[in-house]
Amino acid sequence: MLSSKTPGCRQSAQQRPTRVGLLLCGDVHDALQSRFGNYAQCLVKRLRLDNPGAEIRTWRAWKGELPGDVRDADVYLVSGSPASVFDREHWIEQLGSFIRVAHGAHRRLLGICFGHQMIHQALGGHVERAAGWGLGIYPVHMHQRIVGLPDSRPVALYAMHRDQVVAPAEGFELLAGSEFCPYYLMRHTDRVLTIQGHPEFTGDFFHQFLNVAHAKFDGQALAQARRGMRNPDDGDAACRVLNHFLLGINETGRETWEKRDRF
Repeated sequence: MLSSKTPGCRQSAQQRPTRVGLLLCGDVHDALQSRFGNYAQCLVKRLRLDNPGAEIRTWRAWKGELPGDVRDADVYLVSGSPASVFDREHWIEQLGSFIRVAHGAHRRLLGICFGHQMIHQALGGHVERAAGWGLGIYPVHMHQRIVGLPDSRPVALYAMHRDQVVAPAEGFELLAGSEFCPYYLMRHTDRVLTIQGHPEFTGDFFHQFLNVAHAKFDGQALAQARRGMRNPDDGDAACRVLNHFLLGINETGRETWEKRDRF
């Protein structure tokens, strides 16, 4: 079982911080940044990376920025994006190449939404356009128990996607899925974790985002997303799990997020 208790507290005084590389694939809408900050700030706050156990480095992948060497970080987070993995953009091709090199070099990878899709696409999986928007909270069922996440009811996380993984990359194990999005949460050994939802979204942020970006969505999807906001979400719990994954291993101390004793 994966434990989410005391995230980020496994670093001893003799161990250096885990170097977390944020590969940003977009930013928070301009109209929301004064209230919520930019995307890097949101991720650091929500995933509790503002602590001595983490050393944060940021690259704006959507601006063509990538690490010069995969060893520049111990673990890379590939973020969400308004872009699609299908877009014929040079930065997306570059990001895919970097993911393949990083994976081959045994760097750990975490993908959120677009990042989830990008990792699978880069490593040989397949992504397709869904029948409609996955907008707001929809029920996701756990296939394996993760300590800290509910196992007696569906997991509730905010989502915002039209594309989704339809064939995972080789070697990935299914942790959670839904009828709409079967491959929602996946992992590859103890080195890669990908999730279609946005644990970093809060209800307040999502509400404000819908207000400024409502023209992107059809009326039915918007109405359904707003109805779903009446119920509590599991974003805080999921963020603790992601924190544990990000900070659970570094090169000098193998306090691991490992299959044999976390699941």
